[in-house]
Amino acid sequence: MSRCLMNPRKTNRSRGLPLARPNPDHFPFLPPEPRTSVRAMSRCLMNPRKTNLSRTPLLNCLCLTLALALPGCGMHVSIPVQQPDVKFIAFGDSTTLGPAGADYPEMLRERLGEPPGSFANEGLGGETTEEGLERLHTIFDWDTYPNATVLLYWEGGNDLSEFIKTYDPLLFFSPDDPGFLFPGRFADTLNEIQSDIDAAIRLGRDAGLEVFVATFYPLISGTPECNPLPLDILIPVQAEHGNAYIDKLNERIRLAAANAGALVADVAASGIVLSADPGNYFNCNHLSAEGNAIVAAIFEGVITGG
Repeated sequence: MSRCLMNPRKTNRSRGLPLARPNPDHFPFLPPEPRTSVRAMSRCLMNPRKTNLSRTPLLNCLCLTLALALPGCGMHVSIPVQQPDVKFIAFGDSTTLGPAGADYPEMLRERLGEPPGSFANEGLGGETTEEGLERLHTIFDWDTYPNATVLLYWEGGNDLSEFIKTYDPLLFFSPDDPGFLFPGRFADTLNEIQSDIDAAIRLGRDAGLEVFVATFYPLISGTPECNPLPLDILIPVQAEHGNAYIDKLNERIRLAAANAGALVADVAASGIVLSADPGNYFNCNHLSAEGNAIVAAIFEGVITGG
């Protein structure tokens, strides 16, 4: 049951059964306003972990008890109302909502002089671009942030980590090596990442949002806790090889942005600044609060044209 409640999409996908989104037209017995609230139901059903009722006053919630068409599943679902104050959607993985305790979206909000509540941090650790695209569809399908004007997108790192974990867990190889053993598989992975990012950008633009996408920062040697590597520390040759992989990822992020009409917050271009100080890193995979402050400044420069 826990698996079903935490991720019903994956539960159904593993059984080959698509999960239908609730359709307000299927609830003709409800008056117009509750029927509109049914549109918000998907966010709870698609990703109940992300439903944060602590941010929603009790009187602004509608609770329905539904017998869902999920094999072996039934839920009591609390449905939050839309968040009309949000102007910026910061969407990504743990680069957007990470372990450092201070993430770039809140810092960016302060730098831009935007009021509290104007930013939604839609970071979800461990998410791939394919999973993120599905989640982004849910956000736009159910109009969670009806007045949003900007989408800040930062994903792709977990796809790369999964490839490395599968094919090169010790970072023994570099994709720039003439004898690189997995060129076809790596090209397929990059193609999929670029396609997902392209689709995410177009989804945001089709919703009327201006879209900004970020590239990824380099690895530095000596940093601990380096997922997915089995060792506790990243040695220099591994950092060199890892950065060759990251360079290929960043090339595809830039291509997707150019093809789909997004602006690039080029974090990679500030790689020398970030890597010059180990204090900018929380661990091998994540920036510290100081590093995230640099990212916020990069986004600010692109948004304001400064």
